[in-house]
Amino acid sequence: MGGAIINDPELTALLEDYIGLYARATLPRWRELFRPDFIATSTNDDGSVTTRSLDEFYERQHTAFATGKPISEVLENTQGERIGDLACVRSDFVWTDGEVTRRGRLMLLFIAERGRLGIQALTFSYLG
Repeated sequence: MGGAIINDPELTALLEDYIGLYARATLPRWRELFRPDFIATSTNDDGSVTTRSLDEFYERQHTAFATGKPISEVLENTQGERIGDLACVRSDFVWTDGEVTRRGRLMLLFIAERGRLGIQALTFSYLG
């Protein structure tokens, strides 16, 4: 996480797992970082917005890794803050799928339930 500015060690560890577990072999463990009612929202090239449940979002990731292409995500210029049971992160990202690389911006929202921080929402948009 290049240039990370985050005020909480638990949030930092969760972000490290978000990137570190994002691999074909550890994808089921990666899914455990998300709350069951998680929602992902992204913008589309035509200006519309797509929203996915955890199952839909995870299946999309699983399908991408099943191609066998090298897939990775890197966070850059990451800023985050935790206040009590809530946290938010804003970051640039670089997503690579085989030979295709796309840059974007994301926001993650976290909430703690029974003392365990989990990812509640992800909103992202590719640049250009």
